[in-house]
Amino acid sequence: MPDPRHFDVVVIGTGPGGYVAAIRAAQLGLRTAVVEKDELGGTCLNWGCIPTKAWIVSAHLLEQIKRAKEYGIEVGEPRVNWGWLLERKQKVVKQMTGGVKTLLQGRKVEILRGTAKLLAAHRIAVTLKEGGATELTADHIILATGASATLPPGFKLDRERVITSQEALDLSHQPKRLAILGGGVVGTEFACFFAAIGTEVTLIEMLPRLLPAEDDEVVATLERELKKQKIALHLNTRVEGARDESDGAVTLVLPGGKTVTVDTVLVATGRRPFAAELGLEALGMARGDRGKIVVNDRLQTSVAGVYAIGDVTDIKQLAHFASAQGKAAAELIAGHPAQTNWRAVPAATFTSPEIASVGLTEREAAAEGRTLKIGRFPFRAHGRNIADGELAGFVKLVADAGTDQVLGAHIIGAKASELIHECALAIAADLNAADLAHAIHAHPTLTETIGEAAEDLERMAIHILRQEAKAAAR
Repeated sequence: MPDPRHFDVVVIGTGPGGYVAAIRAAQLGLRTAVVEKDELGGTCLNWGCIPTKAWIVSAHLLEQIKRAKEYGIEVGEPRVNWGWLLERKQKVVKQMTGGVKTLLQGRKVEILRGTAKLLAAHRIAVTLKEGGATELTADHIILATGASATLPPGFKLDRERVITSQEALDLSHQPKRLAILGGGVVGTEFACFFAAIGTEVTLIEMLPRLLPAEDDEVVATLERELKKQKIALHLNTRVEGARDESDGAVTLVLPGGKTVTVDTVLVATGRRPFAAELGLEALGMARGDRGKIVVNDRLQTSVAGVYAIGDVTDIKQLAHFASAQGKAAAELIAGHPAQTNWRAVPAATFTSPEIASVGLTEREAAAEGRTLKIGRFPFRAHGRNIADGELAGFVKLVADAGTDQVLGAHIIGAKASELIHECALAIAADLNAADLAHAIHAHPTLTETIGEAAEDLERMAIHILRQEAKAAAR
């Protein structure tokens, strides 16, 4: 084997954490390489955030076309072409992954395609995808290997009948009947998409509610909306068994002898940090629950010179959080100050309607012993939402009653993922609710609902009576 090549930084994994870390390191003058065992862009660009949003956009457009008469437009009956959905999704993915390659090459980041294993704190063996092997040495290593889907006992992938979200994006045909195991972000997003295009969807969650990290009122509203979409919800339900049918279907056995027979089972019961092949045990690296890599507030692992970011740390499984960590790790390695205060990380769930949040939920804030005030504004009372025909949902703000500090924001409804960032900035900047209320929002825009909810904290919202605000989440 030839003498190892030396780099200032080697990043293992090129998802939204890894490729961003590599680019930032290169921008700061560090000689950088990345190692990727699969496709550039990782799960997010290839099998997660980007392709699923391409499909969700199509589903939303289909729903709008079906409602065209409400907007004064006459159209024929729309139909889903599964092949076209796959083709468009792949075109979007190819453009994005090609863009990552261009960005890395443009910054002179060396790209190695293969599987990496740490031989020591500064030494990496790479089994190359095209055959052969090589070694690298590095002053600093950033682990950005992400996470992979986990399967409950008794289920085995076969790419058509039992699948994860990755296989779902490449199904040869649209399933007529689909069961989704898991009511987290992945499960609820796929449930809404498949229901919108005409698949009969059953969503099974072992907890008493969906989306456990989200605000109670928001989740209650989502559950009502999913039922309106004819999604069969089985909450507080554990699958007790499964059997194959002679016609190729799968029957799931639920408590009390109930059964659900479907063509495909999509398992979305969680993801496990992907670190098993990295050789971490030999280095004595500290690991936590479910194999996650433990890091300090500077993203350093217990092995000097080795950092970890993104889903492999299991702090928050969010692509944009991984990117923020990637930038921070590179900046810290280069000796620069970096943002490592993660309390204002927004989250978005692309269900129908969308959900977005930042900061503390009402339950979390109350558990801290704070005296709270809550402001709400329903979309059905807002002119722009009425004009858009998007009436479902509301904005909810949680603030400290004594200091007026904004503690959390929770939105369900159209464009929630875009609206949340004003609130994220408010929390990051330690703004008060009065600051949000006094900001002038352009009319007519959806952001006006943020200002109205802030005014409702003081019972001063202009466009609702107080009882309407109380009813917003019911």
